[in-house]
Amino acid sequence: MIVKRIDSGLLENLVKQILTRAGVSKNESAIIAESLVHAELSGCPSHGISKLSDYLKRLDENLIEKTTTITTVRDTFTTAVLDANNGWGQVASQRAVDLAIEKARNYGSAWISVRNSNHNGRCGYWASKIANAGMVGIAMTNTSPVMVAYGSSESTLGTNPIAISVPSSSGNPISLDMSTSHQARGKITLAHKKGESIPKGWAVDAQGLPTTDPSDALAGSLLPMGGHKGSGLAIMIDILSGVMSGALFGSHIPRFYDDALPQQIGHLFVAMDISTMMPLDEFTDRISQKEKETRNSKPAPGREQVYMPGDLEQKKYMENRKAGVPIPEEILLELKHLAAKNQVAHLYKELIN
Repeated sequence: MIVKRIDSGLLENLVKQILTRAGVSKNESAIIAESLVHAELSGCPSHGISKLSDYLKRLDENLIEKTTTITTVRDTFTTAVLDANNGWGQVASQRAVDLAIEKARNYGSAWISVRNSNHNGRCGYWASKIANAGMVGIAMTNTSPVMVAYGSSESTLGTNPIAISVPSSSGNPISLDMSTSHQARGKITLAHKKGESIPKGWAVDAQGLPTTDPSDALAGSLLPMGGHKGSGLAIMIDILSGVMSGALFGSHIPRFYDDALPQQIGHLFVAMDISTMMPLDEFTDRISQKEKETRNSKPAPGREQVYMPGDLEQKKYMENRKAGVPIPEEILLELKHLAAKNQVAHLYKELIN
């Protein structure tokens, strides 16, 4: 597999210009592009540039609105329900995160639900935005049913990711970001695009048999992490982000890649102002102690280092910011096609030179 290092600033500009030429506003294009490139920088390509062609395909098929019109369904001092009206998930999420921070700053905590939305990228990206405001940030979303519930033979659950982020004295949030499947479906899709196999235990084929072929896995089902534990967590995230928001949930959600219908998924964002519990400086000092104890603990045999949640993503972010984002040739070819189709081929040439 050939991989080329790409300047993240040039990459973000290209993605933004492709979206703008496709009819998305400059402001919304910038929000989406930043989300996708941040995923690449953080070493999470399954939520990065590989999603762009899928987004534009759904846009061409009128499965996503070009302009996101957000309406408020319910609003209290500490809660709100927003309707994305089939707009961009990233744009609706940015509005929800801003509102959660504002309400939490005024009233201590906030729960903001979003309904009738679309794929919104990495949950950790949004939770960390809340943490950067000096708060505990929680973000979760339901997704289309591609995973079996524990003991089931059919896909009734999404991979339903969740992220929890808290501020630290270093300025880089401690951030847990995980799907409830053994691996994110996006990683299998990326393996399929690269022509690579996947490890055993990630998925089963349409007959329910274990497979290492990403094509068979995409036609089959993902497996929950930790058996009944991951399954139970996925169900609760579906309830909190889907059922409670008024969005679609479970097997009612159309599949992202297969069904010619809007997804109408739901998100939930929670913000809690740490200063209502203790001074923020005291909290980050205690976090520093926790970080030191964890990272300095004795590694298990075969391990060189013990990490805090988000350490590896932050390390990748710093490396890729300096050296460039590693983009596989297959994804670069997709970008080249999209750039030509949307009359910005000159920006692609600038990107790879």
